[in-house]
Amino acid sequence: MTAPSVGDVVVLTELDSEPQLLVTVVDGADDEVTGILLADLAEETIQRLEATAGDRQRRRKLTTAIRRAEDLMTFRVPVGELRQRDQPTTQGRDSLMGGNR
Repeated sequence: MTAPSVGDVVVLTELDSEPQLLVTVVDGADDEVTGILLADLAEETIQRLEATAGDRQRRRKLTTAIRRAEDLMTFRVPVGELRQRDQPTTQGRDSLMGGNR
């Protein structure tokens, strides 16, 4: 898998439920990413992510703000345990919270 970028939503393949993770930090040296589970985000935050559909720069800025402002558990995951979703990550709600297979 190509390393994801900040703001991408990826799937954790090592867990049975394949939860979706919003990538907040990319560590290319260690081939790892840090992220927040989409399921842990508030509805308002999801709506704000939806508003960045098609705009990678806004998505990155919003992701950075979420990382700094939200008091959420983060996960550090090797890139090899992730897969890209079937749909672009800068689309709206259906691609954020909808089916990913």
